[in-house]
Amino acid sequence: MDENLSSEEFREAAQRDPIESWWGDGGELRCGRVSGRVTTGGLRWRISSDGAIWLWLNVGGSGLIWGKSDRFMLKPGMYAMTGGGDAGDWTCVRYPGMQQLEVVVISRDWLRERLGKQVEWLHPELAKWLREGGSVAFCGLMGVWERDLGEALARAAREPGPSRLLAEARVLEWAAVRLFRKPSGDGGGFCGSLRDRDPVKRAIHLLRQRLDQALDLASLSREVGVAPHHLSRRVSAETGTTLQRHLRRLRIEHACEALDSGKMNVTEVALEVGYQSLSHFAKAFREEIGEPPRQWLARRNLPS
Repeated sequence: MDENLSSEEFREAAQRDPIESWWGDGGELRCGRVSGRVTTGGLRWRISSDGAIWLWLNVGGSGLIWGKSDRFMLKPGMYAMTGGGDAGDWTCVRYPGMQQLEVVVISRDWLRERLGKQVEWLHPELAKWLREGGSVAFCGLMGVWERDLGEALARAAREPGPSRLLAEARVLEWAAVRLFRKPSGDGGGFCGSLRDRDPVKRAIHLLRQRLDQALDLASLSREVGVAPHHLSRRVSAETGTTLQRHLRRLRIEHACEALDSGKMNVTEVALEVGYQSLSHFAKAFREEIGEPPRQWLARRNLPS
């Protein structure tokens, strides 16, 4: 059952057709969702990508997104960024079954106003897009920041008012974490102060920095300032999964990004994210993505 719905809400959603709803500033920042059961035949709609980035948080259900040159399969727990370029259309299809898809449409003006003053700290491709335009297309596994944002968006959709202000703040927080990179020579970086507020988020951030290392719960707990059993319990309670599963998810998320760049082959990427055995890497990749790495690469027409 969707963890964001009560049992009564879930039963009601299961009996209705999918509902598409939107809120927010229609010009700069819009938030929307698709929830409910898609019946045989699926749900399809097309959107214009001109001058905006679409962030898709696939909480429940499955679907496909494609544009002129990119195609993403979204399974539960995955997210994608699409948009930019010309005023071409992206097509989104939702397959039959229960759905929860949270969507944020962020205009280039909104991002430029809030992030453009520190272009040197941004991811190079995003900085280029803010300056010159172009296209944006990325797909990966949702981490704690996407899950936090998805929960805030789900509340905001159900409860207009202050919860929508919080959701907008979470959008900006997500952008700060995902779209910025640490400046050279700066030990903490712009995002460090955001990550350090909470031991759970701090622990997951540290895992992300050490993908090639095995999980050392005792050492990790000392760094975030809580007892090992307390950290494990909090991570499981707040995120719904264990630290070990988070490490696997982060490793495969990074592996997808590295493979997508085309600069590393499967063996190199496996070693990069801490797998000494190619078969263990392929098994972890298949469990997270739903298909082995070479099949994933072949579907995207990338070398293995």
